[in-house]
Amino acid sequence: MTYNETTSSARRKIFRLIAYILTGIFLILLLILYLLYLSAQRLPDFYKKNLAVGEEIQQLRNKEMRYKIGHLNNAFQKVGESWQAFFTAEDLNAYFAVELAQEGANLFPNEITEPCLTFSDRQVDFACRITQGSFSGILHLTLGLTLPEPNRLMIRIKNAKLGRLPISKEIPVKFLVQAFEEKSYQVQQGKESGDPVITVILDMQYGKNCLVLLDGIIFQDGTVHLSGTTELPNKD
Repeated sequence: MTYNETTSSARRKIFRLIAYILTGIFLILLLILYLLYLSAQRLPDFYKKNLAVGEEIQQLRNKEMRYKIGHLNNAFQKVGESWQAFFTAEDLNAYFAVELAQEGANLFPNEITEPCLTFSDRQVDFACRITQGSFSGILHLTLGLTLPEPNRLMIRIKNAKLGRLPISKEIPVKFLVQAFEEKSYQVQQGKESGDPVITVILDMQYGKNCLVLLDGIIFQDGTVHLSGTTELPNKD
């Protein structure tokens, strides 16, 4: 074998080796992307539990939720009197599931579907399917909710995940701020112990002459207790 043939053979082996290596790297990257995709689809336990609830039960719970909303609506009309309401996570999840299916529903931005939540002490776990272009995954947020003063709701982003993958807490902040601003609520942003905090000013008017004040929010045993009063606005 001549020198040129030997050199040419060696080059082919090197090129073949490089091709194998590049193919291996490409396949590994595809595998990683696939595993990341699967991780982004992971459902929290409370989310899976809610998806397993039958349609008939959701309809009954939604009917109960609408009754509670109607009762609360009547309480808002009593100026100068206090009001209170109790809602379970199951009530709210049924309301989301049924009402969002109605034509023209506008409870959440279009990117958010299949919302679901659960309560613990002063904390809410919220999950939903979020879609951006051709990508879809399960967003899971752990939120702290407090009322430092009436109609001033502070939302602290304690944790944020896409499936099981931790993501920047600033990502859901943008979605939340956009959602509240689209509803014409005044929003302020800050920090608490390094966590992003959104403060929403709740301008809740009932009719033309009444102002609804939310001054209490308590989470306990899977139930949220809301309390407040209905007052005439100050004319100063």
